[in-house]
Amino acid sequence: MADLAENIVPPARVLPEVRPWVWPWLSSYQKRGIAWAVGRRNAHLWWACGAGKTVAAILWMLAEPGPVIIVTRASARRQWANEIRKFATVLPFVVLPSSSMRKGDSSLAAYLRVTVSRPVLILGWDSLRDDDLYEKLSSLDSPSIVWDESHVAKDHRRWNPRPLPNGGMAFDKRESVAARAGFLAPKARRRLALTATPIPDRTRDLWAQLDIVEPSTVGKYWDWAKRYCGAQEGEYGWEDKGTTRLAELRSSLALRTHVVRTEEVHQLLPPLRRITTFLAPEDLQRGDAEAGKAVRGAAKLAKGGTGTEGTEVAGSLLEARLVQSAARKSRYVASHTQELLQGGQKVLVFTGRRRDVADIHARIAKKLPPGTKLWAAHGETPAEEREQIRDDYMAHDGAACIVGTGAAWGESVNLQDTDRLIIVLLPWTWGQIRQWEGRVRRLGQKRSVVIEYLVAEGTVDDRITGVVLEKLAAVEEILPDEQVIGVREAVQGGTDEDVIDGLLDRFMEE
Repeated sequence: MADLAENIVPPARVLPEVRPWVWPWLSSYQKRGIAWAVGRRNAHLWWACGAGKTVAAILWMLAEPGPVIIVTRASARRQWANEIRKFATVLPFVVLPSSSMRKGDSSLAAYLRVTVSRPVLILGWDSLRDDDLYEKLSSLDSPSIVWDESHVAKDHRRWNPRPLPNGGMAFDKRESVAARAGFLAPKARRRLALTATPIPDRTRDLWAQLDIVEPSTVGKYWDWAKRYCGAQEGEYGWEDKGTTRLAELRSSLALRTHVVRTEEVHQLLPPLRRITTFLAPEDLQRGDAEAGKAVRGAAKLAKGGTGTEGTEVAGSLLEARLVQSAARKSRYVASHTQELLQGGQKVLVFTGRRRDVADIHARIAKKLPPGTKLWAAHGETPAEEREQIRDDYMAHDGAACIVGTGAAWGESVNLQDTDRLIIVLLPWTWGQIRQWEGRVRRLGQKRSVVIEYLVAEGTVDDRITGVVLEKLAAVEEILPDEQVIGVREAVQGGTDEDVIDGLLDRFMEE
């Protein structure tokens, strides 16, 4: 029986801006998802990392006339522009913050003057905080909006309360990225949200994403949170970290979301293998003073925390210890990476701190095989420089390595021309795991890839799996995925699904 997707009328027949080769090139699930999203006009594509969300969004945005706003990670702006030029004939404009503008760069005003029929603006999420730009976006006539990595706008808070002299209360608009997205959304004629990690941490992350696609249709946040997050007022304020009525929530989400799971994508990709390398104490270097100071500071704060605040600072302490553990692996990582580079491989290294990036980079550089390319970049590296590094890495045919922080490289960036991803800093949330792995597991991948987790024995690494598994439980209820099982088995070395109860409590007692 022929795939029904093959019978969908190719958009290129009715959309002259789409290049004619695109539709036959798409996978069946992409064709189904595009047709579904175009028909709904306001939709979510919950597609696994590397599933081809970008090209789907491009066809969706060209299905109706009018201006387009694409909000994405700053590091992915140029990548989006390249993809649009590849798949369509429209001329996109990358909106840069004023601090990044160079002499001779075209201005947004000049672009809008000459691009009347189909302006396509690509901007970073942080640019929504720019008042002048936000006003220009708000003044566009019924735009279509693509919210790329929609989980960035997961914060539900839109207003700041302000006491009045008469005892009343006024509310002022917040200027956060998520709040600005919430206020911009109603001005659009249609909206599309893209993410591989709709729940990067907890179920409560969903409400704001639903609201920026269908404003005001899912109700007020706290009403929604009471129903689906078990929200209730406690001694120290409202608690909304739970999950309730998941079957009902799944039914509601099924009407709004088109889901492509990891296994659907992986059928089209070369093999992936996950391994865990356990490092004995003798493999680790001594911890440095900076990492130790961060742990002591977090521990001091944690001792005084109570209620929700206590949980948050305990989590900060756990993260500080994970960073400390990652720092002790640098010597091993450098030596291991050198061996892989000598074998002609392309390697990514995701660690925790800028200092560790510099340390690993310097150690690798001391014994770099001839013809090998080596880069180091982190959150302080300008987005434009990181984009250039990505382009050079992807274009290089021989051995190459990027050493960076997971925070700087872990989302939105296509790095699928990779043989080995080494994860030094064990991720704190399931969203991080999925996003970091998704950099190398994408459509267009031509190599088989190994994802290697480094676990330092006798450190907090041994226990982090339990924390992640606790958060995986809610994800599996709402969005089952083979990747959840694959990561669990790789990191745990087995299939035990038991969650380590009260890990933070025991952690605080030490």
